[in-house]
Amino acid sequence: MVVTTWVGVFTSYLAVWKASEELGLATWWLGPRSGPQPVIVRLVPFMVAAVFGILASSNMPGMPWIGSVGAVALATIAVPDLSRSTGLATVEFAIAGAALLVSVASFTGAYRRPRPSEAG
Repeated sequence: MVVTTWVGVFTSYLAVWKASEELGLATWWLGPRSGPQPVIVRLVPFMVAAVFGILASSNMPGMPWIGSVGAVALATIAVPDLSRSTGLATVEFAIAGAALLVSVASFTGAYRRPRPSEAG
C-alpha cells in the first residue's frame, strides 16, 4: 500500500503540473510559462516521490518514519505556493497529507520485538 501511495503521489504531481498549465497559475517549482524553472527544479517533487517510492519498495526497517519524512518534504515543497497559487498549494498539501496518513497507518503493520513476558 505504501508503494502504491508513492506512485499515486507521483501521478498526482503530474496532475498538478497539468492543472498549472491549464489554469495559467505557476507553482514555484514550475515557474511561469515565460520563464520556466530549470528542468532539475521542475522535477523536485517527482524526485521526492520516486526516492521515497523506491525506499518503500525496498522494505527498509523504519519505513513509516522515512515515509513521514517524505510527506514533510512534500509539504515543504507546497509552502512557497501559498503566496502564488493558493488552490494548487492546497492540492499539494492534500497530497502530502495523504502520504503522511499512509505512512502513519503503516506503523500498525510494522514488526515489533515481543515483550519478554510474551516471548514464551
